[in-house]
Amino acid sequence: MRKTLTYLLFLVKIFVLALLALFVLLYVLLFGRSLDVNVYYSGFAVIGAVAIFLLAWFLPFRKLKKRVFFCGVAVFLAGVIAICACLGYNAYLDSITFVDKSAIDTDLYLAFKADSKIARLKDRAALSFTEADDLPVLDGAAAFFPVYSAFVEAVYPSTIPALNNQDSPYQYHNTISGYDRLTDGKTDILFAFGPDESQLAYAAECGVSFELIPIGREAFVFFTNSKNPVENLSVDEIRAIYSGKITNWKEVGGKDEEILPYQRNEGSGSQTALKEFMGDEPLMDAPTELRNSFMWGIIEAVSDYHNHRGALGFSFRNYAEEIVSNPGVRLLKVNGSEPTLENIQSGAYPVTMPFYMVLRYEEHTKETLAFIDWVLSNEGQSLVEASGFGRI
Repeated sequence: MRKTLTYLLFLVKIFVLALLALFVLLYVLLFGRSLDVNVYYSGFAVIGAVAIFLLAWFLPFRKLKKRVFFCGVAVFLAGVIAICACLGYNAYLDSITFVDKSAIDTDLYLAFKADSKIARLKDRAALSFTEADDLPVLDGAAAFFPVYSAFVEAVYPSTIPALNNQDSPYQYHNTISGYDRLTDGKTDILFAFGPDESQLAYAAECGVSFELIPIGREAFVFFTNSKNPVENLSVDEIRAIYSGKITNWKEVGGKDEEILPYQRNEGSGSQTALKEFMGDEPLMDAPTELRNSFMWGIIEAVSDYHNHRGALGFSFRNYAEEIVSNPGVRLLKVNGSEPTLENIQSGAYPVTMPFYMVLRYEEHTKETLAFIDWVLSNEGQSLVEASGFGRI
């Protein structure tokens, strides 16, 4: 009977220790959300181990050896549980904030590929180039790769060299390199937003000027982490944030947290769009840690709530919502209007801008002129709309 009671007492003590270890686990999961658990999990392990050690020490063990043994077990279990909990929570965060480490996965939007995600016409296009034609060399920004890939498949021969082949009229080099290549005569048509001051200056140095032909409209969007309670900002509030006049989310109806307004590198399409959006309001200088060279980089940073929960980013609707589609961020309403395709087309969403076919001012080939006319036709515009953009 005495052995039975001793055994039961032993089980009770183990159960108590397990409960205390579970408390450490819950503590890590509940309070570790606001910390970088990669850095702090060792601290949680130490805190939990010390707490369980002290509680175990005051349990009514009769013999000192048993007391020391169980306290040692408590320390070990607390450390293991705390570390495993933090590592598991990190794995969970990584699983919900995955972003492809490239501006765009071009393989998903290639022309002449059966499983491509590009928009397609139901019938044969009215314009059809052959290998004998002087095919315009196309290039563009990441946000517009899907739409000009759709154009290539619709009117170019399927026998053209592969994307970015030296001899191919089908190129992708993004905005900054794209403008340089257009200026240098390596590209005939660039699909992008308008150039910034540095791109215009380089073109002027080379004796080149640009012709911008609008072909569609896109929403310039702002986003926060999906856990941020703020769902709407006014145009004036956003400008005040990016000019440095508003610095805390509580000033716009959110929590008492510092706003971390991200920016892009100079010359990128979205940074140029931000400057245009600011109007006469001066854009503040962003510290290095809040400046990112890639649109996906801003989206990834904003989605990383446990490190950047006060972050605010910007992009273009189709890129953020369709190409990247990160569940860790939420697009904000602006002046109460959501950045939907319907609101872009109707003008209800207040921050929209045209995107262009950009060419050098010079005498164009008949193929280039035919291509421009076709893109502006109902067929071309239907592909613009099917690719997720508003018609011009």
